Amino acid sequence: MPMGAPPIEDGGVVVQDGMIVAVGKYTDLHSQFSSAIYHDLGEIILMPGLINAHCHLDYTMMRNQLQSGSGFTSWIQGLNKIKFSLEEEDVVTAMVQGWEELYSWGCTSVANIISFPRLLEKLPASPLRLWQLIEVMDIRGSEQGKEGLQVVEDFLKQNHKGDRDRKIKFGISPHAPQTTSQGLYRCSAGLAQQYHIPFCTHLAESEEEFEMFTQGSGMLFDFLKSFGRNMSDCGFQTPVQALLNNDLLPHGALLVHMNCLTAKDRELLTQRGNDFFIVHCPKTHRFFERAPFDWNFFKKNQYRLLLGTDSLASNDELNLFSEMQLMAATAPELAAKEILKMVTLHPAEALGMQGKIGELRAGAFADMITIPFEGRLSDVSQAVIENKTSPMIFYSV
Repeated sequence: MPMGAPPIEDGGVVVQDGMIVAVGKYTDLHSQFSSAIYHDLGEIILMPGLINAHCHLDYTMMRNQLQSGSGFTSWIQGLNKIKFSLEEEDVVTAMVQGWEELYSWGCTSVANIISFPRLLEKLPASPLRLWQLIEVMDIRGSEQGKEGLQVVEDFLKQNHKGDRDRKIKFGISPHAPQTTSQGLYRCSAGLAQQYHIPFCTHLAESEEEFEMFTQGSGMLFDFLKSFGRNMSDCGFQTPVQALLNNDLLPHGALLVHMNCLTAKDRELLTQRGNDFFIVHCPKTHRFFERAPFDWNFFKKNQYRLLLGTDSLASNDELNLFSEMQLMAATAPELAAKEILKMVTLHPAEALGMQGKIGELRAGAFADMITIPFEGRLSDVSQAVIENKTSPMIFYSV
């Protein structure tokens, strides 16, 4: 199942030194590469490893510790209480446990938000292709933002090589409009463009965020004001308007959640169709009991949709198959092959890795997974989405 091309019955993949050399019918490949070592995998679907477009691996220790139904602000307060009670070793252990769980469910690449870049040096080697998107915010004042940005820039100067073949890569993630000033957004976008790295932000996530920006009131407004946040940008606009009207989002930005949108927001987004990638996290969406995600608006306006697991602070597992299954259940009009693009082709493009991950083709990495299957060729996409087999069998050379 190449993803960038139709499924191939009795297909084969030629691999050398961890890279795909050729994809096609087995009989054709066998005659062309007669000296190659041959492995018959049996009745399976062979496809590219899945790509998780949004995750917080350092929250892996929070499984089942936070409950839904108490509101977004209360959830944040509970999350922070746990987060700041942890030692650095706890966070490192959590990240390792998180990527091992993702890997066991067929994920071979992940865009992870990391709040403490100093911990990167303490992490062991990961089986995943890992994008560490370094989080910045200035909720406690401009000095916090300046210091955070300097840490990111210093880190990128030391670690960013511009090499598409490196297994660990970096990006920047201004947290969200409620915690990040417009100035910090602008500087973050500049770094993303300078270093050609992914830019990700949480946007239009909750009703409480919406109330804070449009009404200048509510639980989140009061909570953030208590930190000394400058609230002068609240009371007259939506979070989407605050960023788009001030041109604070670079082309290709990953916008996570995008749940609460007004007619004016939709008008602005329609004008920017295909400029950004929209990341939906179905199980986290359900955890917060939010209104149905308007995937049809984004699809109609040529936005590419991606799926993520978010974190175990709002999810009970790190399993992209479960996310696809819930997406299919809540959007039955979507074809299975379109949902599969949300965990393969679309996130590969968002991460600047089109043709390298998310598909089986010559020149791509040999990040491949298998799923048992004995059905018809026309049913393979649906079979992948419905898969409940764990662990997956990997062929990462």
